[in-house]
This record gives sequence, C-alpha cells and structure tokens, in this order.
Amino acid sequence: MRRFFIPELEDLAQFSLPEEESKHIVRVLRMRVGEHVLLLNGKGLLVEAEIVEDHPKKCVVKLICSKQLERTQQGIHLAIAPTKNLDRIEWLTEKIVEIGATKLSFIQTENSERVNLKLERIERIAISAMKQAEHNFLLEIEELVTFKQFIEKYKTGSLAHCIEIPKKKLADSKYPTRILIGPEGDFTEKEVAIALQSGYEAIHLGEARLRTETAGLVAVTLAVFNSTK
Repeated sequence: MRRFFIPELEDLAQFSLPEEESKHIVRVLRMRVGEHVLLLNGKGLLVEAEIVEDHPKKCVVKLICSKQLERTQQGIHLAIAPTKNLDRIEWLTEKIVEIGATKLSFIQTENSERVNLKLERIERIAISAMKQAEHNFLLEIEELVTFKQFIEKYKTGSLAHCIEIPKKKLADSKYPTRILIGPEGDFTEKEVAIALQSGYEAIHLGEARLRTETAGLVAVTLAVFNSTK
C-alpha cells in the first residue's frame, strides 16, 4: 500500500488531504475512488484510508483503521559538521534515515567549511527516505548551532576524531547512541578537550581516515547494529 506523509494527520472519520499530496495521488499516481492509501504523520500515527473523492487539489478519504505506534528501539543521534558540498550531507541524510537514525544535529566548529545551512531540502529528503524505507517515525532535524552550544545542551556522548590520544570503539563507549563527527579538518584539540571535560568519550571508527559524511554513515550503522544486538 502506498504511503503518504501528512504532518497534521488526525484520526477522523473523513477528511481532505493537502493539495501537494492530493496532486501526487490523483494526477501523478492516477489513483481513483475506492483505492486505499496509508497515511502517516512521522510520529507513529498510521491511518489506512479509502479515497472517496479523487479531486487533484482536495482528495477526500475516509478512515478504514488507524493505530498509534511507539518507538521500539533506542534513539540514535548523529551530530555532524556540514560539508562545503551540500550534496554530501543530503546523501548522508537519506542513508541514515534508511538505516534507522532518529535525530540529526548540525554543528559549527572552528574548522567548519560551512557556516549556514537551510534545512528545507534536507527535511524533504528525510521525508522521502522515511516513506521509501517504510519507517513510521520521521528523523528529527535540528538547526545549525555552534559546537559550544551543542555541548552545553547535550552533556554526554561519543566524540569521533583523529587526534592521537587513547580512544575506544563506539561499542565500548558509555554513550554509543549520540555521536559527534567533525569537519574535514577535524575537531581542534581545544574542542576535544571541552567535550571530554563535559563528559564525552573519545572514540574511533576504525583505522581508515574517513571523509565527514562517510564517518557519519559508519557511526550510525555501528550505533544501530549495537542497539539491536
């Protein structure tokens, strides 16, 4: 059954869909009266509905059944310094949604290549990936903040960096579900010291020196794998 994202979805007997999704259902997919759709709000609410009016601007559906789901796995939170080439962050967003990340934060560090970030396209990519992967919860995406602001808000986690100090595997960290990834130029020694003093643990992601988006993908993959053991 085709899935559609309706952020303001309500558990009503009959209702109209937003114009964008109506157009997609009726004009693009050519769905007609009597066909069923699966609607979700990204917060666990699933509604199976039947099309009763196939208007391309105001598709009307009636409720067949609904259920509210709860998250069953531990949340995976990735914080990363966005790359200069935004395509690489968009690719990362798609992949971590498919794998099962629950939150994505962007941090501005001393060596950051990008100091501003518009989230609209990234959010659209996350929605598309959620539907494609048949997940029921939408990735939570946070605005770009400074490294200091992030550390003040989230006191503990795992910090992946390349400075030659003792580091653990992610699986051995006390905080394997929140991972910080720095820019191509890495975190500075000062930033690492601030994070460690706050309560973060230094980790490595293997022997290879990874690009920022590759490190983010590896970190989320390891975190999800460890959380499902």
